[in-house]
Amino acid sequence: MVPEIPEIFNGIQFALQNNISLSLEVGNCIAVQVCMIQIPLLILFNTFYDVGFVLLFSDLHLWASIFSVIVVNYIFMDGKSDYFQGTALVVVYLILLALYFFAPSPRAC
Repeated sequence: MVPEIPEIFNGIQFALQNNISLSLEVGNCIAVQVCMIQIPLLILFNTFYDVGFVLLFSDLHLWASIFSVIVVNYIFMDGKSDYFQGTALVVVYLILLALYFFAPSPRAC
């Protein structure tokens, strides 16, 4: 996460300057970088030094990821953002927050 800190600050500055589309684009790029670079590096690190990092995801994680991808694709489909789309993102965030808060703890692997 340390290399992405300047990008996160840029995204916040773009949002404060009412450039929401660019702010969302920066946030989306950060998420893609984490998924495509950092997670495979963690897996590679775990193959050499067994620290117990496993990629076992529950059904809740899987469906939350699929739902998030659908919502982000809807937001970026037209290339513009408005208050409705921002409200939709906040509602999706609150739904996912409630799902993870009230979800039963996963079984031991």
